[in-house]
Amino acid sequence: MEDKYISRIRKVFDKITSSSDAFLITNLKNIRYLTGFTGSFAVFLITDKECFLFVDFRYFEQAKREAKIEIVYFKESWIDTLKQVIDKKGIKKLFFEVTCTYETFLKLSENLNIQLIPQNYLVEYIRALKYEEEKNRIKEAVKRAEKAFLEIKHLIKENNSEKAIAKALENELREQGSEILPFSVIVASGPNSSMPHWRHSDRKLKKGDFVIIDWGAEFEGYFSDMTRTFVIGKASQKQKEIYEIVNKARMEAIKSCRAGINAKDIDAIARNLIKQSGYGDNFGHATGHGVGLDIHEFPKISSQSEDVIESGMVFTIEPGIYIEGFGGVRIEDMIHVNEKSAEILTTLSRDLEIL
Repeated sequence: MEDKYISRIRKVFDKITSSSDAFLITNLKNIRYLTGFTGSFAVFLITDKECFLFVDFRYFEQAKREAKIEIVYFKESWIDTLKQVIDKKGIKKLFFEVTCTYETFLKLSENLNIQLIPQNYLVEYIRALKYEEEKNRIKEAVKRAEKAFLEIKHLIKENNSEKAIAKALENELREQGSEILPFSVIVASGPNSSMPHWRHSDRKLKKGDFVIIDWGAEFEGYFSDMTRTFVIGKASQKQKEIYEIVNKARMEAIKSCRAGINAKDIDAIARNLIKQSGYGDNFGHATGHGVGLDIHEFPKISSQSEDVIESGMVFTIEPGIYIEGFGGVRIEDMIHVNEKSAEILTTLSRDLEIL
């Protein structure tokens, strides 16, 4: 097994060793992070000295190739095979992930005569600190996303529909090598741009529209996420004003990012600036979120977050202002936090562009 996976697994067990004999992991992203296995079904058992990856016929050969740990083949029932291992190892207390399905929990509780202890996002918090290799994969995902966008940028113009632009960008993301898309591309124009998670429609872009485009790419399982806002034809004074407020909130929030700061304090910087500009009621979502193997990870950059920023974290900063019937602005960058500052991973211009 590669040293990086041994190191990750040891970090996990060091968190539970005083209160549990073993940890059962069912979240496939967590399994990939800890073992390298990329299949669509497995369960992973960690004890103090051993690790067992349970797979069926479909993934046995793949698991042997990708995960250099003990592979346990089950023919029909993974829970029966798991029970055999647990009984043989004398495990009495078992951590399980709170994100497992209720069906999985019932299987565990009905078939294992041991103490089950729910564990809240233990692996996910470890995943929040990115190794250099992970950061580089995210940076490559950023490059793919930005290159794809520049290839289709000429389509952002009057009379082209949101859907046509979105589909062109999604196709180009795949052309650039993204095996999967982290989420459906958002193209929100005119009055639709006041809805933060609008997807796209047949609406055609018109002169004077705000156009929000939110997209991301993938590289070797890791994602990127970014947003830019444009104006079609000619920008009004109010549009310019709102854009500058959002851009300033983004810049000030990024300047505050460093190891040791509370995530909610980053959110407060962006939120208070927008509030003081008279648009506090028009910014209703979090300022950012972690990105990695999932498009939304820890840390959460929100007013309710209890997360503390640490060196190695990668997350978005994406303030916005949304006015029903008028439109909206969001500008989203990805950053990597060092001990004293933040490296901005996204490179596309943040200046207001009129297309």
